[in-house]
Amino acid sequence: MTEAALALAVNDVIDGFTVVRVLDTRQPSRTFLVRRSLNAEDIVLKLSRPESREAEVLQQVSHSGVCQLLGHGGDSANPYLLLSNYGQRTLQNCVEQGIAIKTLADVLLQIAAALDALHASGFAHGDVRPEHILVTPNQQAVLIDLHCAYHLAGQTQNIPYDGASLAYLSPERIRAGLLDEDLPLTGASDYYSLGITVFQMLSGELPFAEDAPELLVQSHLNDQTPKLPSHLQAFQGLVDGLLKKEADQRIACLAEVRDVLGSISGDFQLSRRVIRSSAIGTQELSALFADLRLRPDELAKRNKRLQRKLQRRIALQSSLVIMLSGSILAGLLFFREELLPVVEEAAATLGLIENPALTAAWREAQSLALDPNQGLSTIVAAYRRVIDIAPGFSQATEALDTTTQAWKQSINQAMVDNNLERAEARLLEAETVFGSDPELTVLSLRLQNRFRAERLLLSTQSLLRSSGLSDEASAAAAVQAFEEILRISPDHVAAAAGLTEISKHYGALAAGAAQEGEVAEAIRLLQRATAARSDLREHDGVRTLISQATSIQSAIADLLQRAASQVASGRLMAEGDGSAAQLFLQVLATDPDNESATQGLLQITTTVIAQTRQLLEQGAIGSAQAMLDLAEAEGLNATPIASMREQIDSEITRRRQIAVGLEQASVLFDQGFITAPVGNNAVALLRGVLQLDPGNEQANTLLGQCANRLAQVAAQAREADMLIQARAYLALALSIRPDVEQWQAWEQAW
Repeated sequence: MTEAALALAVNDVIDGFTVVRVLDTRQPSRTFLVRRSLNAEDIVLKLSRPESREAEVLQQVSHSGVCQLLGHGGDSANPYLLLSNYGQRTLQNCVEQGIAIKTLADVLLQIAAALDALHASGFAHGDVRPEHILVTPNQQAVLIDLHCAYHLAGQTQNIPYDGASLAYLSPERIRAGLLDEDLPLTGASDYYSLGITVFQMLSGELPFAEDAPELLVQSHLNDQTPKLPSHLQAFQGLVDGLLKKEADQRIACLAEVRDVLGSISGDFQLSRRVIRSSAIGTQELSALFADLRLRPDELAKRNKRLQRKLQRRIALQSSLVIMLSGSILAGLLFFREELLPVVEEAAATLGLIENPALTAAWREAQSLALDPNQGLSTIVAAYRRVIDIAPGFSQATEALDTTTQAWKQSINQAMVDNNLERAEARLLEAETVFGSDPELTVLSLRLQNRFRAERLLLSTQSLLRSSGLSDEASAAAAVQAFEEILRISPDHVAAAAGLTEISKHYGALAAGAAQEGEVAEAIRLLQRATAARSDLREHDGVRTLISQATSIQSAIADLLQRAASQVASGRLMAEGDGSAAQLFLQVLATDPDNESATQGLLQITTTVIAQTRQLLEQGAIGSAQAMLDLAEAEGLNATPIASMREQIDSEITRRRQIAVGLEQASVLFDQGFITAPVGNNAVALLRGVLQLDPGNEQANTLLGQCANRLAQVAAQAREADMLIQARAYLALALSIRPDVEQWQAWEQAW
């Protein structure tokens, strides 16, 4: 790189990087948007000073809130840094476009976290201000421009001042620059700069905004932190804590910032505003401090000038009073003609003679008072001019009092009309004109409460829109919020309406639960309804429904108790009323969803089915059928009863098939059809019977007889030298009775 790089333009190429856009050419933050190739992602190229520690710091700090170093290059004379591209929207841009207080608070927390990461790595940023805080579209805050960063392990003598802004400089850094002494370093200086930034973003102005550097230095060292507008007083504690003059007393870590911000409730939009910057731009502070060290008396001149100005004003007013009173006496005694105008003016103050100046001033004041477009300061100043001319003119004093009270009443009326911006503007003007005033203090407190109430109302309405009244936790939180609003603003219509809506919602749910017989749930929901509003007439109807449901529940409880007694005594089913099954059915007729009755009937049905199955296994088919008939008559669950009937019918069919098979097999055996014809012989039928009833004794006996008959035929065939036939019949016999040893021996011998 060469000096030509200092004047980069679009399409210039440096070390393979093409300039896409010029971002900032001001010293020391000369930045450009560059691209390695057409398809590569755009990154930021920053021309750096050789003495800058920025690359060193970024290489050692890894945090999402600190800009990421992608690389560096150039030579020792003209180094450059390659940085991630976070866009160009600064915190100041966000505020000027309008930003939610919640979003601003989140940005501050992110920056505090980034500062803590820097400090933990042993570095301070050195120049925290709005233009060095970027906010991405997804609301991620990032610290950039660490050209003034320095080692916390070092001393203040090594701090790089040049390029930093005096408007954001901490008192300890100013003292170090003025005294040219080595002082210990902490990260608290960065938090002081953050405090200046917070005040500026909230109010639109810097807390200390002098036009001369020496006066700005004096303000940082001695002036108290100004007050924020009344609707932003919740942030005053944070600003005061960040702008403590002594570093060891200052809020100086994320945890402390979070603690203070955590006490700020509500969410409202910070309206668009113009951010006024310091008239003193970024300059060579090292040279400035050196110059001021040569002129230490300049640091005290501001206070001295103010004191002298005030003293002159007081002396002048006192002289006029003394001269006026003394002139009356002197005029009467010695210098009547020379002091006649003075005497006439004094007499006019007592209403003794006509005074043209007084008349003109009075008419002007009256005219201004009748003009609705005139501000309070103008009207009051006009009446005060009248009183200055004629201190004893009671009409002017009374008119001033009337104007004052009317203005205060207009503030109150604006709050009644919920025009809080108008109320705030009028209150600020009144405080400017009258200063400390007990009535204004009361109005200010009321207005703060109204602003707080509106913020709380907006956040509560947002909660209900996102969660709905069905979310009981959100509804409970909304009730608490509405009650708090009414506590600080008893006549708040929207909060009262919100409580009514919640109360009616849960009252309707309670009525529905009572109608469903869910008494406990109905009572719980009614409690939620009355917690919001206990005086709604609709709740009386809900209480009636709950009472009716309670009576029904009592009757149901009695039926369930009797049914349990019948179950214990074994009277599950019986003809007529009084059985356990009948009692459970009575409960379900009143409460179809009653779990106890449903489970009771299920238990009875299960027991009846088990008993029926036992009878069936015992062969008592008639008894089993009779029990099912009784269960059906009692009204038990038809599905398991029908299933059991199918099992009984299946058993009857099975037994019939066994009997028929045995009978036919016996006939075929007698007829000699032992194994033939295929499918219709004694052996086939008997094997079919054993498949239905494996332990059937009759079938096993007859099947053994078939095997014996086949073995006899095989022996006869062997004796007749019909060896093939003998083997065939023997095989058939063994297929039926493979365990007969004699037949096994024959098979071996044959």
